[in-house]
Amino acid sequence: MNEFIPGIYNYCDRWCERCSLSHQCLLAVREKKRLAEHRWKGEDPYDWKIIMQDVGDSLKEAMELIKKAAEDRGIDLETLPEIKSEPRDPDQHSLFRTAEKYRKLAHRFLRKLKDIIQEEGIDLTKRVEIMPSPEKEAENFQEIALCYQVILWYHTLIPAKIYRALSMPDTCDFDSDGSAKVAYLGLTESIKALQKIYHWDKNLEDNILPLLITAGQLRKGIDKKFPGHCHFKRPGFDK
Repeated sequence: MNEFIPGIYNYCDRWCERCSLSHQCLLAVREKKRLAEHRWKGEDPYDWKIIMQDVGDSLKEAMELIKKAAEDRGIDLETLPEIKSEPRDPDQHSLFRTAEKYRKLAHRFLRKLKDIIQEEGIDLTKRVEIMPSPEKEAENFQEIALCYQVILWYHTLIPAKIYRALSMPDTCDFDSDGSAKVAYLGLTESIKALQKIYHWDKNLEDNILPLLITAGQLRKGIDKKFPGHCHFKRPGFDK
């Protein structure tokens, strides 16, 4: 266990393929092992029944670990006082509504961009391998395809992390700041990708500008609602 960074998976973007610390993440290593075990058995690790079975096993293991830790510390889980907190409704918060607006705009833009990229014979379901184009340099297409992947990855993660941050009670400001920071960093990467695509093809201006404006509003909204996010230190990532 000493080789793993405690809690590193709590405040990451779950993009394990791009993470240089995935070998020090217990969650990433377990997921890799899970996939390998199912494939060795001839099972589809992405089959819904298999996934639900694994989730059940994981929850059972987690409860056993919690009970053991409580026993080691002399804590009786059955007699713990109930903690009451005011319910939160992130769906009605302006920050989450803006995040949902960004997600929908990005989804429509990604469909358009996908068609443009695939017209050049690029298969986005595989690693980017690009043949030279007579009109545009191959390296430019590779960069744009990577930008597509960045926007695609983060456009659903951003509202999810904002929702989680808004859901936390006042006693969990630390956790809220961590989730907000992940959303903020995802927005920053997405804005860089959108700017590159804008300079690549000015004809996409009408699609990109609303996204950039909404992304900018989201970053300002996070700064205002969760000012502590910029000082939050994510385990393993931030020194």
